[in-house]
Amino acid sequence: MLAIRQDIHAKILAMNLTATVRNVAQLLADRRFAHRKRHDQVRACSALSAMKHNLVRLLFADPDARHDLLALLARSLSDAVAAVRPDRSFPRRNPGTLKPGFHQAYKRTA
Repeated sequence: MLAIRQDIHAKILAMNLTATVRNVAQLLADRRFAHRKRHDQVRACSALSAMKHNLVRLLFADPDARHDLLALLARSLSDAVAAVRPDRSFPRRNPGTLKPGFHQAYKRTA
């Protein structure tokens, strides 16, 4: 039971840190790409992936190194942006939600 609780708290901590760094990166991206026609948004999957690879470094680093790593993460994430296109909304091509012979959560990769 304790392991499950620790896993849940670790996931919450990772998501909160990711959201914080992503918000800072979004501010940097807004300033950097203000001249563009469309609004750019920092990709959440890139932010989560970058945080996943650096979370242990953040937790065990000294305060100066932690500050530098957070600044580096925010700068690198401000490059990972995608244009928001509010006029594009199309139904997804989904040939079938349930694949015969597979679990309900199975998703094809190709």
